[in-house]
Amino acid sequence: MARGPSRRKQDRAAARWERRTYTLPSRWYRVLAYTVGYGGLKPERFLALVRELGVKVVADVRRFPRSKLEFYAGERLRASLSEVGVEYAWFGELGALGLARSYRPGEDVVCTGSPTFRAYVHYLVSDPRALAALARLGDAAAQGRTPLVLCRERKPEHCHRQFVADALVAMGVRVVHVVGAQRLEHRGSPCYSYIASRLPRAAR
Repeated sequence: MARGPSRRKQDRAAARWERRTYTLPSRWYRVLAYTVGYGGLKPERFLALVRELGVKVVADVRRFPRSKLEFYAGERLRASLSEVGVEYAWFGELGALGLARSYRPGEDVVCTGSPTFRAYVHYLVSDPRALAALARLGDAAAQGRTPLVLCRERKPEHCHRQFVADALVAMGVRVVHVVGAQRLEHRGSPCYSYIASRLPRAAR
């Protein structure tokens, strides 16, 4: 069975990702969104985090809101969040799982070597369903609802939510990634410039 990259290589890649700097919008935005991966996050800690951050809506960007961890299955999560006064919203149009099998990326998407990520980046800036979902997510931030973008992978550089964050920043939203005890300001993925330059003007 083929092995994935070693932990040391993964850590080096993560460090490089965190050091990246791109030309992001210069003004400081009042609207705010967070992202988090639930991998390794216990249910009680997740609910405490939602309260700590002042989140009003959890935006689930999994294509299919299923999980081996019962708490994170869509309807169960909706019920748990409702008990603490937080809305659950499924943004399936922003999911990435299986997209590479059904969506062909443009040849100009060269900012990532991952076939899935290439397909996703192209989809994100060109498909009306994705653009409408981005607009709804941006509206939630603009209304002061402090959305928490949720997926599975713990680190954003391993997850398609890094590209959702790119789009939100281009739209004028400050994005902060929650990774364990860290709060990491989104500095732009390698695909930020591509995404920002191709979002329809109405979405920015």
